[in-house]
Amino acid sequence: MKKRIISLVLVGVLTLSILGGCGKKEIPLEESTTESTDELIAEEGAQLKFRVGGGKLEYGESVAKAFEEEYGVPVEVEEAGMDIVNKMTLDGPSGNGADVFMASHDAYLTAKDAGLLLKLNDQIEESVRDDVNEIAVETVETDGDLYGVPVTIECYAMLYNKDLVQGEPAETMEQIIEEAKLFNNPAENKFWYLSVVTEAYNMFPFLSVDGFKPFGEDGKNNDDPGFKTPEFLKALERVRNLNELIPVKADDLKIETITQLEQNFIDGKTAYYFIGPWLIKTLKEQNTNFGVSTLPTMDGKQMKTMAGVQNAYVSSYSEYPNAAQLFAEYLVSEEGAEILYEKAYNVTARKNIENINGLKDDDALKVYTEAFDDAVPMPQVKRISYYWTTMQSVLSAVFDGKITPEEGAKKAQDDFEALVASE
Repeated sequence: MKKRIISLVLVGVLTLSILGGCGKKEIPLEESTTESTDELIAEEGAQLKFRVGGGKLEYGESVAKAFEEEYGVPVEVEEAGMDIVNKMTLDGPSGNGADVFMASHDAYLTAKDAGLLLKLNDQIEESVRDDVNEIAVETVETDGDLYGVPVTIECYAMLYNKDLVQGEPAETMEQIIEEAKLFNNPAENKFWYLSVVTEAYNMFPFLSVDGFKPFGEDGKNNDDPGFKTPEFLKALERVRNLNELIPVKADDLKIETITQLEQNFIDGKTAYYFIGPWLIKTLKEQNTNFGVSTLPTMDGKQMKTMAGVQNAYVSSYSEYPNAAQLFAEYLVSEEGAEILYEKAYNVTARKNIENINGLKDDDALKVYTEAFDDAVPMPQVKRISYYWTTMQSVLSAVFDGKITPEEGAKKAQDDFEALVASE
């Protein structure tokens, strides 16, 4: 993402031609001592509004300031909650929406089908494809066109407590299971390995071992969550067996108790914990003696993490589509990535982090960039919420042994179909 420097020596008449679509401008020259260019230029008098997720206001304001210094375009920043897309659905057509807004990639199809997203200009698309991780790019692509700019990536890696784990971390789940037999002491709240077991996102490393991928190989089959596949049945069998590694009721291992699970790791009562990059800053602040490694294998097969991406989308209702696209592109530039790390402690979606000050030397977060390369993108389907809801009750019941894996697979399919029927 280089600074835009346009040097043109004009001889003759300069003609501006406004192209359709994203408002891209082309300047044809009769003669020039330099090569002609169709470089995207911010509209005269452009001013933008940028909406960020909760807790990201400082980041948003910092990157907006840096962009204005480089491009001369002021950017107003607003902090929004989890319902950014729903809010844009109302605010966009009325002219009160943001020009650029951040949202999780699993909201992409909802936003696109609502007509909220501008298709990126060819120049911006080329830049994104050159600089951004291919897995992240897939989350904003439809029929070969891009409708957003991936900015941050999230996935799971394996944390290990160096006060408990002597030497190198385990490379296999089999090793962790064997060591747990010697360490686990529920009465003292000591567990060699802990995880939230009631959420499909947290459990995906175990669900992935035998090849299960929700909503098809590419995650885009809205009608079939994959509950009737042999891979899903094997996945539930692994969830049931996990109770031997973590001899606790599922109710104590749900998302609402995640703070306690994390504290157990910090207190040195848990050796291994699979989690995303968001916990790293807290561990450093509390001087926890920890390390980060990619996920282990299980039965000789690599456990996979589910990839999440936060994308910047340009509103189709923006009055300044050129400036808005340049700003979205800037968010994933090297300069934008440095601000992202410094102010939000997030991992950029860029392929290469060697020039990103701070991140390039952060041994913990660098592991997440490695793990992301082998991750499975979170499904891009409108019924993804049905999947999360259905899996909660099924995972809990199977883990506790209240139903068999076979009964769990049938319940998952029946519950999913019931939700579809209620549409």
